[in-house]
Amino acid sequence: MGEFNLLRLVPLAFLLSVSACSTETSVTPNQFISDIDTTGAIHLALGTPVDADASDDYVIVRRQYALSYNKDLNVPNWVSWNLNTDWYGEVDRYSGSFIRDTSLPDGFYRVKHSDYTNSGYDRGHMVRSEERTLTEEDNRSTFLLTNILPQRPDLNRGVWLDLEYWCEEMCKDSLKELYVIAGGIFHEPHDPLSDVVAVPDSCFKIIVVLERGQGLAEITADTRVVAVVMPNIDGIRSDDWEQYVTSVDRIEASTGYDFLDLIPDTIEQTLERD
Repeated sequence: MGEFNLLRLVPLAFLLSVSACSTETSVTPNQFISDIDTTGAIHLALGTPVDADASDDYVIVRRQYALSYNKDLNVPNWVSWNLNTDWYGEVDRYSGSFIRDTSLPDGFYRVKHSDYTNSGYDRGHMVRSEERTLTEEDNRSTFLLTNILPQRPDLNRGVWLDLEYWCEEMCKDSLKELYVIAGGIFHEPHDPLSDVVAVPDSCFKIIVVLERGQGLAEITADTRVVAVVMPNIDGIRSDDWEQYVTSVDRIEASTGYDFLDLIPDTIEQTLERD
């Protein structure tokens, strides 16, 4: 895809502050996570997704993940994150209400927990809560509503969750390094939740699978890439996630975004094609 205007990277200033004296001090020296850039740059190691109109892309980079927020739809356009076994820990799941993201600029609507209440839609995590359990701060970050899309219960608690379990198994059992991008596709009109939160008609996920510790430099034309698009409907809870496998090219055509743009073009074309 062609070149677009660069998105502006927004300084991280949100309610879950990171400090040098955080609980990261409990990480053992041999864990890769101790080497992760605390600016969150690793989450965009394969590129920052861009489309033809940067006006509805407000990019936030956190230690835990990066995202593009759409001020017109009041949901993330995409969320991008690194995943390996070191991101999984022992902290309990955050038990409070989902969190309004006060890092958004003045003039942006800041979605609140009650906007989803009694809507028939779950508050669907893009970065799964379990994938950020090394520290309480990491886990709380996944409950920021800029990491959330409205998902029907059978999607969120069924086939989408099964793919999240697969990612966990790849990290913990197969010791893989994953680079993940997820978001929504908005083609069919739906009534917005509380008249403000747009509802996607489907959700996508792109997973680049590498060996532990590998990154952009190790990607080849043989690298495994899993791409799925799942309909945001009920009745699919027991479906096999593999029946929703598609190509990155098709997701790009549906969303208008160029993904994985830092991968050399000839390799990217091979990995993304139908």
